[in-house]
Amino acid sequence: MKSNYKNLKYLVFILPLFFISLNAQDEAVEEVEAVEEVEAVSPLAGFSIGLASTPGLVSGETFTDIPVGFSVVLTTPYGISLENAFDFTFSVVFGQYSGNFEGADFSPSILGVGGNLTIKDFIFAEGHLSNIGAGLGMRGFAGVSSGFIMEKLKKSDLNLPFNLLVGGEGFISSEMVEGSNPSFWGGLGVRLDYNF
Repeated sequence: MKSNYKNLKYLVFILPLFFISLNAQDEAVEEVEAVEEVEAVSPLAGFSIGLASTPGLVSGETFTDIPVGFSVVLTTPYGISLENAFDFTFSVVFGQYSGNFEGADFSPSILGVGGNLTIKDFIFAEGHLSNIGAGLGMRGFAGVSSGFIMEKLKKSDLNLPFNLLVGGEGFISSEMVEGSNPSFWGGLGVRLDYNF
């Protein structure tokens, strides 16, 4: 009986040491998992790329037919954010459109820098100071985002990397083709963004 009591006395000292070492192992595993999560972030995180098409509705006198084409917008994660109520990010745009004037075809290209303003993940507006055709101009796009609609429909748990933007898009240039007058065109803009 005395030897059992003696063994129990050693067991009382050894058991707490065993559990202390298990806790230390658990903490080490949690630290390793935290490091792995940090390393899993993509270098493209926060960037998005969007493809827009604008079926034209109006145009200036430089065009007989309203231009048709596409724009590609690369949005950066750099900018200002105020707790998802207001986000401003920098972006670049490039695109190609084809138009004509009394049978003469021309293709104004677009290259510009600017920014995107989003309010409550719903209303957005973007503007780009651009080279449009042969002159300096401005591209604007404003409307609504599907991100807000998906959230309101409680489907945000899907966490899809896509966002659909619908609104008005317009282009104005000081010179569409060399030697021409200032002109513009615009219409309904639809853009699909992919978020990295």
